[in-house]
Amino acid sequence: MDTNPTPEATAAEQITLVQIDPAAAVVGLNVRTDANLTADFVASIRELGVLEPVVGHYDEEGRFVVLRGQRRTLAAVEAKSASIPAVVVDRPEDADRIVHQMAENDHRSGMSTADRISGVKQLAAFGLTAAQIKRRTARPRAEVDAALTIAGSELAEKAAQRWDYLTLDQAATLAEFEDDAEAVKALMLAAKEGHGFEHTTQRLRDEREDAAAIAAATEKLTGKGVRIVDRPSYEDKTTLGLDRLAAKEGGRAYNKTTHAKCAAHAAYFRISIAWEKDEKGKDVRVRQAVPQYVCTEWRGAGHVDLWNHGGASSKPKAADMSPEQREQARAERRDVIDSNKAWDTAEPVRRDWLAAFAARKAAPKGTSAFVARVLTEHPEVVADVGGSQLAAEWFGLKHVGYGYGSGWAALIEKATDGRAQVIALCRLLASLEKGTSRQSWRRVRPATADYLTFIAANGYDLSDVEKRAAGLLKPKPARRSRTKAAPAAPAADGTEPEGPDEAEAQSEDDAETASPAA
Repeated sequence: MDTNPTPEATAAEQITLVQIDPAAAVVGLNVRTDANLTADFVASIRELGVLEPVVGHYDEEGRFVVLRGQRRTLAAVEAKSASIPAVVVDRPEDADRIVHQMAENDHRSGMSTADRISGVKQLAAFGLTAAQIKRRTARPRAEVDAALTIAGSELAEKAAQRWDYLTLDQAATLAEFEDDAEAVKALMLAAKEGHGFEHTTQRLRDEREDAAAIAAATEKLTGKGVRIVDRPSYEDKTTLGLDRLAAKEGGRAYNKTTHAKCAAHAAYFRISIAWEKDEKGKDVRVRQAVPQYVCTEWRGAGHVDLWNHGGASSKPKAADMSPEQREQARAERRDVIDSNKAWDTAEPVRRDWLAAFAARKAAPKGTSAFVARVLTEHPEVVADVGGSQLAAEWFGLKHVGYGYGSGWAALIEKATDGRAQVIALCRLLASLEKGTSRQSWRRVRPATADYLTFIAANGYDLSDVEKRAAGLLKPKPARRSRTKAAPAAPAADGTEPEGPDEAEAQSEDDAETASPAA
């Protein structure tokens, strides 16, 4: 067997590698119409240089014409690189050039989530800090931190290796909940379905935060001798809140102090949500466990229900309802409580998305029509100054007073036309956002519906309760049955008092915030 290379083989294996000035090179015709020079890519070229040589030929004037490597060449120019490596080939026929360019791009495979995790993990093993990894790889710090978090969790790392639909952020969230099997299951389902992951994550965080708050509050109250009970259901006829109980008709309602010696004295917790300012003056959401004091045997204790006026009521009592009607009323109350909780969960997810949206360089398609519609159809939004502080936070400005923000003029002055349009759009979005509340899902308000529909069209993943506020999802209609009128003066033994479950539904529906009991 002849092992000596033929002249043709020797010629084919020979390549010429040169260093070229990217600024002097000619970027030839390319099938890619957009080089997509991201800031991260340019930073990588600036830090590491061009690692893979570009390919091209010299023209009749001695200029290097880039055939493959258009993006690397333009990024090197942007990074002010003095030279880049290049492979010199013969000038191809136009058809061959196009085929080669398409093949190079079609068969290129990007790094998977698991690949990125593995790379960052190996760099960390060699002693590089997160900051050093960010600088050396030109990847965002948040991405590096997420990869390191995943690398520290066997469950999250294996999930990223097995399921290619998991993003880096989603895998990092799995690491956060690795000790909660049910939470991991819910997150994996949302990731697989491709929607609702952020809302599921926030719900799980809320539940975890609420459990911790209730545990701490329980320890505090039990230390004072207060018995803690579960929230009473609507069917519980023996438990009432102290605000409606007294020792005698017309007497003053009990409070936690005057009722403390009653053997049936107890408390349960509900979660109150408030927005407070942190040390930087930014609005942050605070969830608190608020005790609701009750008597669990109010009749046996000889108390009087101050709300039992003995007159006719426009609202039928449970004793006068059929089983079907009671179930319908129960479902409606549960819908109020669950939907309010869902709205509270969606709010921080939506605001985080808006803050990221405000960083855009240009407004999305449809912005002009949306702004025009808000200005003409919802003028109350323009007059409302409530969104000023929220918008100032998104753009990193200092809020100096009600309706005012410092730095807007300077921000607008240096903005491009596209960026200025983003600023104007986000200022309106902030006012629209501040105009939402727990009432938003109860009745569709045109301004809120337009607002939610617009952000959904631009990539925001609406939760079900937000779809209701946008008029995109209607709850199943409650079956309404004819009820007989309540008797004018029901007997004391037959009185069906409004239960704590209904009272809480009303409280959940009416109160945006609540202060914890002392």
